[in-house]
Amino acid sequence: MHHIEDNSSFYARVPARVLGCLRGGGITVILFPGQGVVVTHPIQTHLVPETLRMPNSEFDVLFKHPGAEMVRVLH
Repeated sequence: MHHIEDNSSFYARVPARVLGCLRGGGITVILFPGQGVVVTHPIQTHLVPETLRMPNSEFDVLFKHPGAEMVRVLH
């Protein structure tokens, strides 16, 4: 019997809403806003365009799976 290794990966586009700024230069966003579950995720400030850094700004975040590595902010 052969062992098949799964090296598949894919990207997920996740909606996000800015919750606020973190001390030390980060932004906290809510992932999947309005879905009934609050999942927060910190993002480095320089990755978010200035026009999208205000609370309640909405944009999408591209994550690589597996590993949930953030790739970039989509606007």
